[in-house]
This record gives sequence, C-alpha cells and structure tokens, in this order.
Amino acid sequence: MMLKGSVLLLLLSLSMAGHAAQASPGVPTTGLVLWLDADDGASLSLDAQNRVRQWRDKSGQGHHATVDDGAAPPQRLANAVNGHSVLHFSGGSGLLGKSIRSGKGPVTVLVVSRRLPEQPEVDPWQRLFSSRPHTALNDNQLPNFAISLQQTSAYGPSVAMLELDDVPIGPFGVGRNAVGSADNFRGDIAEVLVYDRALASLAERQQAFEYLAQKWSVAIPEQANNWTRVGPLGPLPTRSNDHLPLSDQANAGRWMLNARLSDEFNGSTLDLDRWHVNNGIGNESLGRKPALYKPDNATVSNGHLNIVFRKETLPEKYVKLGFKDYSSAMVRTRERGFYGYYEARAKPMNSAGSSAFWLAWTGMADNATEIDIFEIGGKTKNGALDRAYNMNAHLWATPQSTEHIANGSIWVSPWRLADDFHVYGFDWQPDTLRWYVDGVLVRESKNPYFFFPMEVNFDSEAFWKWFGVVDDADLPSTFEVDYLRMWQRTR
Repeated sequence: MMLKGSVLLLLLSLSMAGHAAQASPGVPTTGLVLWLDADDGASLSLDAQNRVRQWRDKSGQGHHATVDDGAAPPQRLANAVNGHSVLHFSGGSGLLGKSIRSGKGPVTVLVVSRRLPEQPEVDPWQRLFSSRPHTALNDNQLPNFAISLQQTSAYGPSVAMLELDDVPIGPFGVGRNAVGSADNFRGDIAEVLVYDRALASLAERQQAFEYLAQKWSVAIPEQANNWTRVGPLGPLPTRSNDHLPLSDQANAGRWMLNARLSDEFNGSTLDLDRWHVNNGIGNESLGRKPALYKPDNATVSNGHLNIVFRKETLPEKYVKLGFKDYSSAMVRTRERGFYGYYEARAKPMNSAGSSAFWLAWTGMADNATEIDIFEIGGKTKNGALDRAYNMNAHLWATPQSTEHIANGSIWVSPWRLADDFHVYGFDWQPDTLRWYVDGVLVRESKNPYFFFPMEVNFDSEAFWKWFGVVDDADLPSTFEVDYLRMWQRTR
C-alpha cells in the first residue's frame, strides 16, 4: 500500500540449516552506494580493545560510518558466524554516516544481523539502519525511514530488507537512530548493503540473497523467491500487433490465441456459452456480504463487459442470509485455462467496491487454488489504497493439507487506478508467475503450487474491512473490461 506514516518492511528470517554449499554469486554492485562488511578487517578502524572507531564503505562511494560519542563502541567478534567476523553492539553506541543522496528516489537496504541468547531482551523497535534527512520528523515517518526487527529476544542470523521509492538517503545510522541515541541496537551486525535503486528483477534479488546466505551460512527463505517493482513503470512497449501480448510484441513466446478463453465483448449480450454468471445456483458463491451477486449487474455494451456495484433493496430471503442494500456481479469462464498469458484491458470502478481479475479452481475439496491478477479498490477511504495494485496467489487446499498459503504483494502505481483503462497481463508458466501492467513487468514469483487448470473470473465484492465501506454517492459504479485475451506458447 502507499506509505504515509509508516515504513514498508520485509523481514526475512533465515534459518541456519539446509543451504547447500556452492560458489558465492557475488554481491550485485550496480547502484551500490554503501557496503559495510564486518568480515573485511581492512574496512575497520579499531582501537587497542578491538573496538570499532570507523566502518569504511566498500562501495567506493566514500560513505564511511563513524562511531558516535557513546561510551561503549561496537566491538569486532572474530569467527562469529560461519567463520566470519561481526560487529557486536551493546546498546551504548552506534555508527553514523553523512548524507548519501539528498534528492528523492528509490532505495533498497539489506542488513544481516543476529542476537545471542545471553543478551538481554530489548525494546522491539531497536534500529538496524536508520535514515533521517529531516531531523524534525521521526524515522518512521517518510521520507525518513528505518529498519527495526520488532524482536525482543534472541534470533539467529537474519536478513532484514527494506524497499522504498521517492526518499532521500541519509544522514544514516547503523545500530542506532540517525538522530539521537534512542533505540540503540543490542546484537550483532554482519553486513549492510544499500542501493540507490530498486533491484530490477527476481534474478537480481535472488543474487543478493544468495550472496548473503552463502557467506553467512543461512538458508534462503521462500519469501526471497518473489520480486515486486518499486516505483514507476519506466518506458512502455508500443503495441504494433493486437494478436500478441503487449509485453511480447516480438513474439518471443511463439504465442497462439486460445479463442475459447478470449472475448472482445463486441456484441450486445454476454456469450453464455463462454461465460457463467453467478446466480446462487448450487453451492456457488452468492458474493461477499452485504453485496449479493446478481446476473443483471453483468452486461455487455459499447464493446465492454460491465460489472456494476449498486445500492438496491434485496429480497428478504437474502437479507436473512446477511446480504443487504447492495449488489454486484461475478462472471467466470465455463472452460478452464492452464499455462499461458492472460491479458485484459480494463478500467476499475471508481468506488470502494472492488474490481478483480483472477483465476480460480475450487471445485475439489482437496485441490483449491486461486491467482489474483489484480484486486483493486478504485476509491478507498482517504484515497489510501487508490494506487495499490494488489496481486496474490492462494493455495487453499491440497491432498496433504488444508492450510491456507498466500503469496502476495503490492505495486504502488503513480496514477489512480480507476482513472483510466490500462492493460493488465499475467504470464503463468510451470516454474514462474509474472504480473504485467501496460506491458511492463511489476511482479515475478517462483511457482511452487499452481499446476492445475483454473477458470478466469471478473467480479466486484464488498471488501469493507480492506477498502472501506462504499460511499453510496459513488453508486452505481462500473468495472469495465474492454477485452480478455489468452495465449499459449507453441514451443
């Protein structure tokens, strides 16, 4: 979601076991503006008691960190983790550095740390890294930012990762707040990597994690197998051929259109041989209370599929079930699609009623899956989520388990998503899931679970707890879909 007074923090806790030994891939260096490595003795200035006075930057940018005026500087501990040295922070002092970038832009921070069992429990908000260019603001208020583990007790070596856009970097603190001595860290810091850009792909993200994991003998967690764009899309591809995905106009995928799972919505009625409209038949969903799915809220006109969220009085039999005052619609393909590229040109509704484009198969008790290409709240409370492009992949059940596993993330758009039509794509392959906006990759994830055909769905729901209660003045509101196209690779 769009950050206002909080910090977007991805904490990746890594276990000590299970990582196969192999050659280190090396740290990605493009855009690296701060590299602090406790295992590199040449980068440390120590006193006679092995206490750190300066931690020199290995990035070549000269952004060295110097001990503050505290009475207990960090101490270097040799052979602490996997034969490598770390810096031991006792809570008395930290390290400070000057401003890295005064202008706003993207930033990626990775910090390897641990806390030993013999160290006392601490305040959960202790800072690993803090940037505070505006001293009048707390470091949990943008454009200031900080990483804190929110862990009071001991933990094994872990990587904390922070990705933000549109912020300056520094002055910075390591193991402490960048201004003042509050929240000084108690524990060990092994390595700090700061980039003045976002990591550009899943492969680059994995390279950074593999470098840290192999060096510090920790396992790469499942969360590291995901990448989401931070910041604008950049240059957009130009469509020269409507018969190919916008993201692959060169046809590298050798695409073939699946006509049964594609629809231009050029007629005056919905093709019911191709689509099913939920109408409370059998055990199908009636909608998310209080909004009831009704077939008359799904129509085709002006070359679009139109899904309407409206206010209306509902029949008493549905009121007794908890549906009241609102209705919407859900349409889904009668056939299921499998691996391939799913693309829709769509405009979300301009209300707190959701607009969603998703794949699902929940027809078996022991095999239920769902992939959300998008779930959008077009006009949310105070506009907080109007730019949030929500993507997710859900595993609801397998033959071995009914544990719900969700793997989702958010790309923050530079525009209000309900303001205009955009092209939304999803490439589903046996090993990888990729999400696109206007032909540009915005998310990439490994595919650990999704190996069964699913139906294509468009719908609108009442997500009161997520997007807020709809404002009746915004109703009726319409989610418009210009087309659905599905291609499959021929090689």
